[in-house]
Amino acid sequence: MEGDRNIAAEKPTVGAILVSFVKIGAMLIGGGYAMLPLLEEEVVRRRKWATSEEMVDFFALAQVLPGVIAINTAMLVGNRLRGLAGNVAAAVGLLVVPFTLIVAYAIAYASVQDMPAVMGVLEGVRPAVAGMMLGMGANMMRKEARTLWALAIAVGACGAVLLWNPPMAWMIVGAIVVGIVWNWIAVRRKENGRC
Repeated sequence: MEGDRNIAAEKPTVGAILVSFVKIGAMLIGGGYAMLPLLEEEVVRRRKWATSEEMVDFFALAQVLPGVIAINTAMLVGNRLRGLAGNVAAAVGLLVVPFTLIVAYAIAYASVQDMPAVMGVLEGVRPAVAGMMLGMGANMMRKEARTLWALAIAVGACGAVLLWNPPMAWMIVGAIVVGIVWNWIAVRRKENGRC
């Protein structure tokens, strides 16, 4: 399939990586998680620099690394495409527009912070960001929850976060342990001839 081809054979230029991530960064509304659908759209569907499965792996790895998930994901993609130069191009591209806008916003906000129209716009953006995050979660679950066990673990983790709000460090450690045990069981079953 075209989406599954080896991307190493068709490496983009550092400039192309920079331009793509500048475009993604220009659409930043709502923080790192809200940017994930935009990253997937540009990297997987539009540019075909990675497969959907690879992007899910990038998202998972980016979450356990320190830092913002969107920047971590961009750096992982850039590193995969062009090494250190791609890594830097993706990070700079993703940050240049938001950084410029935040500086401009900070300067302008002081003079308009009491205007009802400004508050209304900010309130109106919140549901859109929530919808983007929900859509991304559903998309990742559709791709990864291929078995009843995977679906049960995903629903259980979401339920635990919503009901008890445990520290994220414990959730990440728990997910790592479950993943290791799950893979160990799958390998043992394969070795014993059971699928």
